Amino acid sequence: MGIFGDDKQQDERIAALESHIRTLTETVQANQTDLVESRIAILALQAQVDEKVSAADVDPTIVKLNEQLADARKELDKASAAASESWAELQKGVHDSFATLRTSVSQAYDRIKKN
Repeated sequence: MGIFGDDKQQDERIAALESHIRTLTETVQANQTDLVESRIAILALQAQVDEKVSAADVDPTIVKLNEQLADARKELDKASAAASESWAELQKGVHDSFATLRTSVSQAYDRIKKN
């Protein structure tokens, strides 16, 4: 017997909560992707405006960051399409992908600031 004395009602509430959390998680991850994409663009513009780093130094970094962004988008797509039982595992992959991307963007930013 469920907490509310009605298993069907309890199951419906849990399913609604899970759906809501998934939607929120997917929205946050999409926002993360957009923010990282914007940060990459700002990083490229900052390097050009500051003229502290040559285009040859910046371009490979930007290409690598865009590749990592593409990887993060793929992981996000996988998470969105995941079945219930593998959702948590895929969310870890998405989280790891964004962590790698954030680290790379920070390193690129530090490198531009040093030059």
